[in-house]
Amino acid sequence: MNASTIILGFTGSIGSGCTYISSAISKTSEKKYKYYKLSQLLRDYLKSKGVINPTVEELQDLGNNLRREKGPSNLVKRLIKDVINKDASIKGFDGVIVDGIKNQAEVFLLRQFPYFFLFSVISDENIRCKRSIENKIFKNRDDFLQADNRDKLENYEYGQQVKICSDLADIEILNNKQIPKASHNRRNEYIENIYNRYIRLIENLREGKQSEDIQPTPDELFMTVAYSLSKRSSCVKRKVGSVIVDNASTSGTVGSQGTEMVLGTPFIVSSGYNEVPIGSYKCIFHPDYEMCYRDYLQQEHANKIKHCPNCGAAVTVKSKCNCCKKEYDGFVKFCKGCRKEISILFKCNKCDIAIFEEYLPGGKETPGKLLDLCRSLHAEENAIMKLVGIDRKYNGELVLYVTAQPCNLCANKIVTAGIKKVVFSEPYEMKEATKILEAGGVTLQRFEGIKSTAYYKLYK
Repeated sequence: MNASTIILGFTGSIGSGCTYISSAISKTSEKKYKYYKLSQLLRDYLKSKGVINPTVEELQDLGNNLRREKGPSNLVKRLIKDVINKDASIKGFDGVIVDGIKNQAEVFLLRQFPYFFLFSVISDENIRCKRSIENKIFKNRDDFLQADNRDKLENYEYGQQVKICSDLADIEILNNKQIPKASHNRRNEYIENIYNRYIRLIENLREGKQSEDIQPTPDELFMTVAYSLSKRSSCVKRKVGSVIVDNASTSGTVGSQGTEMVLGTPFIVSSGYNEVPIGSYKCIFHPDYEMCYRDYLQQEHANKIKHCPNCGAAVTVKSKCNCCKKEYDGFVKFCKGCRKEISILFKCNKCDIAIFEEYLPGGKETPGKLLDLCRSLHAEENAIMKLVGIDRKYNGELVLYVTAQPCNLCANKIVTAGIKKVVFSEPYEMKEATKILEAGGVTLQRFEGIKSTAYYKLYK
Protein backbone atom coordinates (compact mmCIF):
# COMPACT_ATOMS: atom_id res chain seq x y z
CA MET A 1 0.00 0.00 0.00
CA ASN A 2 1.14 3.53 -0.79
CA ALA A 3 -0.26 7.07 -1.03
CA SER A 4 -2.00 6.33 -4.34
CA THR A 5 -3.82 3.24 -3.08
CA ILE A 6 -7.60 3.56 -2.96
CA ILE A 7 -8.92 2.29 0.39
CA LEU A 8 -12.67 1.78 0.72
CA GLY A 9 -13.55 1.31 4.39
CA PHE A 10 -16.92 -0.05 5.48
CA THR A 11 -18.70 0.20 8.81
CA GLY A 12 -22.21 -0.82 9.77
CA SER A 13 -24.34 -2.27 12.53
CA ILE A 14 -25.07 -5.98 12.78
CA GLY A 15 -27.33 -7.07 9.92
CA SER A 16 -26.97 -3.83 7.96
CA GLY A 17 -25.62 -5.62 4.89
CA CYS A 18 -22.19 -4.03 5.23
CA THR A 19 -20.35 -7.26 4.39
CA TYR A 20 -22.65 -8.12 1.50
CA ILE A 21 -22.22 -4.71 -0.18
CA SER A 22 -18.48 -4.36 0.43
CA SER A 23 -17.66 -7.88 -0.79
CA ALA A 24 -19.94 -7.51 -3.85
CA ILE A 25 -18.29 -4.23 -4.86
CA SER A 26 -14.91 -5.94 -5.04
CA LYS A 27 -16.37 -8.10 -7.83
CA THR A 28 -18.25 -5.32 -9.66
CA SER A 29 -15.73 -2.58 -10.43
CA GLU A 30 -13.69 -2.50 -13.62
CA LYS A 31 -10.80 -1.74 -11.28
CA LYS A 32 -9.34 -4.52 -9.18
CA TYR A 33 -9.98 -4.44 -5.42
CA LYS A 34 -8.69 -6.88 -2.83
CA TYR A 35 -11.24 -7.55 -0.09
CA TYR A 36 -10.25 -7.88 3.58
CA LYS A 37 -12.47 -8.32 6.64
CA LEU A 38 -11.14 -7.21 10.02
CA SER A 39 -13.07 -9.86 11.92
CA GLN A 40 -11.21 -12.53 9.94
CA LEU A 41 -8.12 -11.65 12.00
CA LEU A 42 -10.15 -12.45 15.11
CA ARG A 43 -11.54 -15.67 13.63
CA ASP A 44 -8.05 -16.83 12.64
CA TYR A 45 -6.76 -16.15 16.16
CA LEU A 46 -9.65 -18.00 17.80
CA LYS A 47 -9.23 -20.88 15.34
CA SER A 48 -5.62 -21.23 16.45
CA LYS A 49 -6.99 -21.62 19.98
CA GLY A 50 -9.45 -24.31 18.92
CA VAL A 51 -12.57 -22.13 18.57
CA ILE A 52 -13.92 -22.97 15.10
CA ASN A 53 -17.30 -21.18 15.02
CA PRO A 54 -17.01 -18.23 17.41
CA THR A 55 -20.09 -16.36 18.60
CA VAL A 56 -20.55 -12.62 18.08
CA GLU A 57 -19.85 -12.13 21.79
CA GLU A 58 -16.54 -14.02 21.55
CA LEU A 59 -15.48 -11.88 18.58
CA GLN A 60 -16.45 -8.68 20.42
CA ASP A 61 -14.55 -9.75 23.55
CA LEU A 62 -11.39 -10.59 21.61
CA GLY A 63 -11.50 -7.37 19.59
CA ASN A 64 -11.83 -5.32 22.77
CA ASN A 65 -9.02 -7.22 24.50
CA LEU A 66 -6.61 -6.67 21.60
CA ARG A 67 -7.47 -2.97 21.39
CA ARG A 68 -7.02 -2.59 25.14
CA GLU A 69 -3.67 -4.40 25.24
CA LYS A 70 -2.11 -3.12 22.00
CA GLY A 71 -3.94 0.15 21.28
CA PRO A 72 -7.38 0.98 19.82
CA SER A 73 -6.12 0.98 16.19
CA ASN A 74 -4.33 -2.37 16.59
CA LEU A 75 -6.54 -4.41 14.26
CA VAL A 76 -6.04 -2.06 11.30
CA LYS A 77 -2.30 -1.82 12.00
CA ARG A 78 -2.07 -5.63 11.99
CA LEU A 79 -4.12 -5.83 8.80
CA ILE A 80 -1.83 -3.40 6.96
CA LYS A 81 1.46 -4.72 8.34
CA ASP A 82 0.91 -8.45 8.63
CA VAL A 83 -1.70 -9.15 5.95
CA ILE A 84 -1.89 -6.56 3.16
CA ASN A 85 1.82 -5.71 2.92
CA LYS A 86 2.73 -9.42 2.96
CA ASP A 87 0.02 -10.52 0.53
CA ALA A 88 1.85 -11.48 -2.67
CA SER A 89 -1.44 -11.82 -4.54
CA ILE A 90 -2.25 -8.10 -4.12
CA LYS A 91 0.17 -7.13 -6.87
CA GLY A 92 -1.69 -5.44 -9.74
CA PHE A 93 -4.69 -4.41 -7.62
CA ASP A 94 -5.89 -0.78 -7.73
CA GLY A 95 -7.18 -0.67 -4.19
CA VAL A 96 -8.31 -2.53 -1.10
CA ILE A 97 -11.62 -2.86 0.71
CA VAL A 98 -11.50 -2.99 4.51
CA ASP A 99 -14.75 -4.34 5.93
CA GLY A 100 -15.87 -4.31 9.57
CA ILE A 101 -14.41 -1.08 10.98
CA LYS A 102 -15.75 -0.68 14.53
CA ASN A 103 -13.56 1.80 16.40
CA GLN A 104 -12.87 5.47 15.65
CA ALA A 105 -9.11 4.97 16.11
CA GLU A 106 -9.21 2.60 13.13
CA VAL A 107 -10.81 5.38 11.06
CA PHE A 108 -8.23 7.97 12.15
CA LEU A 109 -5.35 5.65 11.21
CA LEU A 110 -6.75 5.02 7.72
CA ARG A 111 -7.38 8.76 7.26
CA GLN A 112 -3.61 9.09 6.80
CA PHE A 113 -4.05 7.63 3.32
CA PRO A 114 -5.18 10.34 0.83
CA TYR A 115 -7.61 8.07 -1.03
CA PHE A 116 -9.32 6.51 1.97
CA PHE A 117 -13.09 6.91 2.06
CA LEU A 118 -15.34 5.48 4.76
CA PHE A 119 -18.77 4.09 3.85
CA SER A 120 -21.48 3.59 6.45
CA VAL A 121 -24.18 1.05 5.59
CA ILE A 122 -27.42 1.82 7.41
CA SER A 123 -30.56 -0.26 7.93
CA ASP A 124 -33.55 -0.03 10.25
CA GLU A 125 -33.30 -2.06 13.44
CA ASN A 126 -36.26 -4.34 12.66
CA ILE A 127 -34.86 -5.19 9.23
CA ARG A 128 -31.42 -5.92 10.66
CA CYS A 129 -32.91 -8.11 13.36
CA LYS A 130 -34.93 -10.10 10.82
CA ARG A 131 -31.88 -10.61 8.60
CA SER A 132 -29.72 -11.73 11.53
CA ILE A 133 -32.25 -14.29 12.77
CA GLU A 134 -32.92 -15.61 9.24
CA ASN A 135 -29.17 -16.04 8.74
CA LYS A 136 -29.02 -17.88 12.10
CA ILE A 137 -26.58 -15.41 13.66
CA PHE A 138 -28.96 -15.07 16.63
CA LYS A 139 -31.78 -17.22 17.95
CA ASN A 140 -34.16 -14.43 18.89
CA ARG A 141 -34.63 -10.66 19.10
CA ASP A 142 -33.30 -10.39 22.68
CA ASP A 143 -29.99 -11.98 21.67
CA PHE A 144 -29.75 -9.64 18.68
CA LEU A 145 -30.46 -6.49 20.72
CA GLN A 146 -27.91 -7.40 23.38
CA ALA A 147 -25.14 -7.78 20.79
CA ASP A 148 -26.35 -4.84 18.70
CA ASN A 149 -26.43 -2.38 21.61
CA ARG A 150 -22.90 -3.38 22.57
CA ASP A 151 -21.76 -3.11 18.95
CA LYS A 152 -23.13 0.44 18.56
CA LEU A 153 -21.28 2.11 21.38
CA GLU A 154 -19.28 1.01 24.42
CA ASN A 155 -18.17 3.78 26.74
CA TYR A 156 -14.42 3.20 26.60
CA GLU A 157 -11.79 3.94 23.97
CA TYR A 158 -11.03 0.34 23.02
CA GLY A 159 -14.67 -0.77 22.72
CA GLN A 160 -17.15 -1.23 19.89
CA GLN A 161 -18.00 2.19 18.40
CA VAL A 162 -20.05 1.59 15.24
CA LYS A 163 -22.27 4.61 15.95
CA ILE A 164 -19.26 6.97 16.16
CA CYS A 165 -17.70 5.40 13.05
CA SER A 166 -20.95 5.92 11.17
CA ASP A 167 -20.98 9.61 12.16
CA LEU A 168 -17.41 9.87 10.81
CA ALA A 169 -18.34 8.30 7.46
CA ASP A 170 -17.74 10.08 4.14
CA ILE A 171 -20.62 8.32 2.39
CA GLU A 172 -23.84 6.90 3.83
CA ILE A 173 -25.75 4.10 2.08
CA LEU A 174 -29.30 3.18 3.10
CA ASN A 175 -29.87 -0.56 2.75
CA ASN A 176 -33.45 -1.24 3.75
CA LYS A 177 -34.36 -3.01 0.51
CA GLN A 178 -35.36 -6.64 0.84
CA ILE A 179 -34.11 -8.10 -2.44
CA PRO A 180 -34.72 -11.87 -2.68
CA LYS A 181 -31.55 -13.94 -3.06
CA ALA A 182 -32.92 -15.40 -6.29
CA SER A 183 -33.23 -11.93 -7.88
CA HIS A 184 -29.67 -11.82 -9.22
CA ASN A 185 -30.35 -9.03 -11.73
CA ARG A 186 -31.87 -6.73 -9.10
CA ARG A 187 -28.99 -7.41 -6.72
CA ASN A 188 -26.45 -6.68 -9.44
CA GLU A 189 -28.22 -3.44 -10.39
CA TYR A 190 -28.21 -2.33 -6.74
CA ILE A 191 -24.44 -2.85 -6.38
CA GLU A 192 -23.72 -1.30 -9.79
CA ASN A 193 -25.68 1.80 -8.77
CA ILE A 194 -23.52 2.17 -5.63
CA TYR A 195 -20.41 1.78 -7.75
CA ASN A 196 -21.49 4.30 -10.42
CA ARG A 197 -22.82 6.81 -7.89
CA TYR A 198 -19.88 6.86 -5.47
CA ILE A 199 -16.89 4.67 -6.22
CA ARG A 200 -16.47 5.86 -9.80
CA LEU A 201 -16.07 9.37 -8.37
CA ILE A 202 -13.27 8.13 -6.11
CA GLU A 203 -11.52 6.35 -8.97
CA ASN A 204 -11.76 9.46 -11.18
CA LEU A 205 -10.36 11.59 -8.34
CA ARG A 206 -7.33 9.31 -8.02
CA GLU A 207 -6.75 9.47 -11.79
CA GLY A 208 -7.27 13.25 -12.03
CA LYS A 209 -10.41 12.92 -14.16
CA GLN A 210 -13.58 15.02 -14.00
CA SER A 211 -16.92 13.37 -13.24
CA GLU A 212 -19.03 15.86 -15.14
CA ASP A 213 -22.01 13.52 -15.52
CA ILE A 214 -22.48 13.15 -11.75
CA GLN A 215 -23.87 16.09 -9.77
CA PRO A 216 -24.60 16.36 -6.06
CA THR A 217 -28.17 15.61 -5.05
CA PRO A 218 -30.20 18.33 -3.29
CA ASP A 219 -29.86 16.32 -0.06
CA GLU A 220 -26.07 16.27 -0.38
CA LEU A 221 -25.93 19.98 -1.15
CA PHE A 222 -28.07 21.13 1.76
CA MET A 223 -26.59 18.67 4.27
CA THR A 224 -23.13 19.97 3.37
CA VAL A 225 -24.34 23.52 4.10
CA ALA A 226 -25.76 22.31 7.44
CA TYR A 227 -22.42 20.70 8.38
CA SER A 228 -20.58 23.89 7.38
CA LEU A 229 -22.82 25.88 9.72
CA SER A 230 -22.20 23.43 12.55
CA LYS A 231 -18.52 24.42 12.61
CA ARG A 232 -19.56 27.81 14.04
CA SER A 233 -20.99 26.21 17.18
CA SER A 234 -19.01 26.50 20.43
CA CYS A 235 -20.73 23.45 21.97
CA VAL A 236 -18.21 20.97 23.41
CA LYS A 237 -20.66 18.05 23.22
CA ARG A 238 -22.07 18.07 19.70
CA LYS A 239 -21.89 20.73 17.01
CA VAL A 240 -25.14 20.80 15.03
CA GLY A 241 -26.12 22.79 11.97
CA SER A 242 -29.44 23.11 10.13
CA VAL A 243 -31.01 24.75 7.11
CA ILE A 244 -34.67 25.16 6.20
CA VAL A 245 -35.31 24.80 2.49
CA ASP A 246 -38.26 25.79 0.30
CA ASN A 247 -38.47 22.54 -1.64
CA ALA A 248 -39.68 24.01 -4.95
CA SER A 249 -40.11 21.24 -7.50
CA THR A 250 -37.00 20.29 -9.43
CA SER A 251 -38.67 17.58 -11.49
CA GLY A 252 -38.51 18.31 -15.17
CA THR A 253 -40.70 17.62 -18.19
CA VAL A 254 -39.47 16.47 -21.54
CA GLY A 255 -39.35 19.38 -24.01
CA SER A 256 -39.97 19.29 -27.74
CA GLN A 257 -36.31 18.42 -28.38
CA GLY A 258 -36.34 15.56 -25.88
CA THR A 259 -34.57 17.59 -23.19
CA GLU A 260 -35.49 17.98 -19.53
CA MET A 261 -36.76 21.38 -18.43
CA VAL A 262 -36.04 22.86 -15.00
CA LEU A 263 -39.31 23.90 -13.35
CA GLY A 264 -37.98 25.17 -10.04
CA THR A 265 -34.99 25.26 -7.73
CA PRO A 266 -35.09 24.59 -3.97
CA PHE A 267 -33.50 27.35 -1.95
CA ILE A 268 -32.52 28.07 1.65
CA VAL A 269 -34.90 30.33 3.57
CA SER A 270 -33.31 30.04 7.02
CA SER A 271 -30.38 28.47 8.85
CA GLY A 272 -28.91 28.02 12.32
CA TYR A 273 -26.49 26.20 14.59
CA ASN A 274 -26.57 25.40 18.30
CA GLU A 275 -25.28 28.30 20.37
CA VAL A 276 -26.01 30.28 23.53
CA PRO A 277 -28.22 33.40 23.13
CA ILE A 278 -26.74 36.74 22.09
CA GLY A 279 -25.10 38.48 25.04
CA SER A 280 -24.37 35.27 26.96
CA TYR A 281 -21.03 33.72 27.77
CA LYS A 282 -20.17 30.62 25.76
CA CYS A 283 -20.10 27.72 28.23
CA ILE A 284 -16.38 27.03 27.81
CA PHE A 285 -15.60 30.69 28.62
CA HIS A 286 -18.11 31.13 31.45
CA PRO A 287 -16.23 32.52 34.49
CA ASP A 288 -18.05 30.19 36.93
CA TYR A 289 -17.35 26.80 35.35
CA GLU A 290 -15.60 26.93 31.90
CA MET A 291 -17.24 23.68 30.74
CA CYS A 292 -20.52 22.35 29.41
CA TYR A 293 -23.24 23.66 31.73
CA ARG A 294 -24.96 20.26 31.88
CA ASP A 295 -21.66 18.60 32.83
CA TYR A 296 -21.20 21.25 35.49
CA LEU A 297 -24.64 20.47 36.93
CA GLN A 298 -23.87 16.74 36.90
CA GLN A 299 -20.55 17.36 38.64
CA GLU A 300 -22.19 19.49 41.33
CA HIS A 301 -24.88 16.86 41.87
CA ALA A 302 -22.34 14.01 42.02
CA ASN A 303 -20.29 15.68 44.74
CA LYS A 304 -23.39 15.81 46.92
CA ILE A 305 -23.69 12.01 46.85
CA LYS A 306 -22.06 10.84 50.06
CA HIS A 307 -23.72 7.41 50.24
CA CYS A 308 -24.61 4.82 47.60
CA PRO A 309 -28.28 5.34 46.57
CA ASN A 310 -28.62 1.56 46.20
CA CYS A 311 -27.14 0.13 49.43
CA GLY A 312 -26.27 3.16 51.59
CA ALA A 313 -22.53 2.49 51.80
CA ALA A 314 -20.23 5.52 52.19
CA VAL A 315 -18.86 6.91 48.91
CA THR A 316 -15.36 8.37 48.54
CA VAL A 317 -14.30 9.31 45.01
CA LYS A 318 -11.00 10.41 43.51
CA SER A 319 -10.76 11.41 39.85
CA LYS A 320 -7.72 10.98 37.63
CA CYS A 321 -7.19 12.35 34.15
CA ASN A 322 -6.34 9.61 31.65
CA CYS A 323 -4.32 12.11 29.61
CA CYS A 324 -2.12 14.16 31.95
CA LYS A 325 -2.62 11.93 35.06
CA LYS A 326 -3.64 14.88 37.24
CA GLU A 327 -5.64 13.74 40.31
CA TYR A 328 -8.65 15.39 41.98
CA ASP A 329 -10.71 14.81 45.10
CA GLY A 330 -14.35 14.14 44.23
CA PHE A 331 -16.14 13.69 40.92
CA VAL A 332 -14.65 15.84 38.12
CA LYS A 333 -15.96 15.79 34.53
CA PHE A 334 -13.14 17.72 32.82
CA CYS A 335 -9.46 18.04 33.70
CA LYS A 336 -8.56 21.65 34.49
CA GLY A 337 -5.05 21.07 33.19
CA CYS A 338 -5.40 19.53 29.71
CA ARG A 339 -9.18 20.12 29.30
CA LYS A 340 -9.79 16.44 28.46
CA GLU A 341 -12.94 14.68 29.63
CA ILE A 342 -12.39 12.32 32.56
CA SER A 343 -14.23 9.01 32.30
CA ILE A 344 -15.08 7.63 35.72
CA LEU A 345 -16.72 4.25 36.09
CA PHE A 346 -16.96 4.34 39.89
CA LYS A 347 -18.53 1.25 41.43
CA CYS A 348 -19.74 0.98 45.01
CA ASN A 349 -17.35 -1.19 47.01
CA LYS A 350 -20.26 -2.92 48.70
CA CYS A 351 -22.94 -3.56 46.02
CA ASP A 352 -20.85 -3.04 42.85
CA ILE A 353 -23.34 -0.57 41.34
CA ALA A 354 -21.84 2.01 38.93
CA ILE A 355 -23.25 4.93 40.91
CA PHE A 356 -22.58 7.79 38.50
CA GLU A 357 -23.64 5.77 35.47
CA GLU A 358 -26.93 4.82 37.12
CA TYR A 359 -28.03 7.68 39.33
CA LEU A 360 -26.77 11.01 38.04
CA PRO A 361 -29.29 13.22 36.19
CA GLY A 362 -29.17 12.03 32.59
CA GLY A 363 -28.08 8.54 33.68
CA LYS A 364 -29.88 5.22 33.36
CA GLU A 365 -32.08 5.64 36.42
CA THR A 366 -32.92 9.25 35.51
CA PRO A 367 -33.64 9.22 31.75
CA GLY A 368 -33.01 12.27 29.58
CA LYS A 369 -30.03 14.43 28.82
CA LEU A 370 -30.84 17.50 30.91
CA LEU A 371 -31.86 19.21 27.66
CA ASP A 372 -34.26 21.52 29.49
CA LEU A 373 -31.28 22.95 31.42
CA CYS A 374 -29.00 23.43 28.41
CA ARG A 375 -28.11 27.11 27.93
CA SER A 376 -27.93 26.89 24.12
CA LEU A 377 -30.61 27.21 21.51
CA HIS A 378 -30.58 24.14 19.30
CA ALA A 379 -29.74 24.47 15.60
CA GLU A 380 -33.36 23.72 14.64
CA GLU A 381 -34.66 26.33 17.09
CA ASN A 382 -32.37 29.03 15.72
CA ALA A 383 -33.43 28.27 12.14
CA ILE A 384 -37.15 28.15 12.98
CA MET A 385 -37.06 31.42 14.95
CA LYS A 386 -35.57 33.21 11.94
CA LEU A 387 -38.61 32.24 9.86
CA VAL A 388 -40.60 34.80 11.84
CA GLY A 389 -38.87 37.68 10.07
CA ILE A 390 -39.45 36.31 6.57
CA ASP A 391 -42.48 37.83 4.84
CA ARG A 392 -43.12 35.67 1.80
CA LYS A 393 -45.12 32.78 0.45
CA TYR A 394 -43.32 29.53 -0.17
CA ASN A 395 -43.36 27.82 -3.55
CA GLY A 396 -43.14 24.35 -2.09
CA GLU A 397 -43.04 22.48 1.22
CA LEU A 398 -40.53 23.42 3.90
CA VAL A 399 -37.79 20.81 4.47
CA LEU A 400 -35.41 20.90 7.43
CA TYR A 401 -31.90 19.54 6.90
CA VAL A 402 -30.11 18.96 10.19
CA THR A 403 -26.86 17.17 10.97
CA ALA A 404 -28.29 15.38 14.04
CA GLN A 405 -31.74 13.87 14.57
CA PRO A 406 -34.08 16.31 16.39
CA CYS A 407 -34.88 15.94 20.08
CA ASN A 408 -38.33 16.16 21.71
CA LEU A 409 -38.11 19.90 22.27
CA CYS A 410 -37.23 20.62 18.65
CA ALA A 411 -39.81 18.14 17.31
CA ASN A 412 -42.57 20.21 18.92
CA LYS A 413 -41.34 23.36 17.19
CA ILE A 414 -40.83 21.64 13.82
CA VAL A 415 -44.46 20.51 13.72
CA THR A 416 -45.75 23.92 14.85
CA ALA A 417 -43.63 25.72 12.22
CA GLY A 418 -45.34 23.78 9.43
CA ILE A 419 -42.19 21.95 8.29
CA LYS A 420 -43.22 18.83 6.38
CA LYS A 421 -39.99 16.88 6.13
CA VAL A 422 -36.82 16.42 8.19
CA VAL A 423 -33.62 14.97 6.71
CA PHE A 424 -30.95 14.09 9.30
CA SER A 425 -27.53 12.43 9.24
CA GLU A 426 -26.51 11.45 12.77
CA PRO A 427 -29.14 9.48 14.74
CA TYR A 428 -30.11 10.78 18.16
CA GLU A 429 -32.76 8.26 19.02
CA MET A 430 -35.51 9.74 21.17
CA LYS A 431 -38.66 7.72 20.51
CA GLU A 432 -40.93 10.47 21.80
CA ALA A 433 -39.52 12.91 19.23
CA THR A 434 -40.27 10.45 16.42
CA LYS A 435 -43.85 10.04 17.66
CA ILE A 436 -44.34 13.83 17.77
CA LEU A 437 -43.13 14.23 14.18
CA GLU A 438 -45.24 11.34 12.91
CA ALA A 439 -48.37 12.67 14.64
CA GLY A 440 -47.70 16.09 13.12
CA GLY A 441 -47.48 14.72 9.59
CA VAL A 442 -43.72 15.28 9.30
CA THR A 443 -41.68 12.81 7.25
CA LEU A 444 -38.46 11.79 9.03
CA GLN A 445 -35.78 10.67 6.57
CA ARG A 446 -32.23 9.41 7.11
CA PHE A 447 -29.65 11.11 4.89
CA GLU A 448 -28.08 9.09 2.09
CA GLY A 449 -25.15 10.16 -0.06
CA ILE A 450 -21.81 11.95 0.09
CA LYS A 451 -21.24 13.90 3.31
CA SER A 452 -19.39 17.17 3.79
CA THR A 453 -16.06 15.45 4.57
CA ALA A 454 -15.87 14.21 0.96
CA TYR A 455 -18.17 16.66 -0.86
CA TYR A 456 -15.49 19.04 -2.15
CA LYS A 457 -13.06 16.19 -2.89
CA LEU A 458 -15.42 14.24 -5.10
CA TYR A 459 -17.43 16.99 -6.77
CA LYS A 460 -15.15 19.12 -8.93
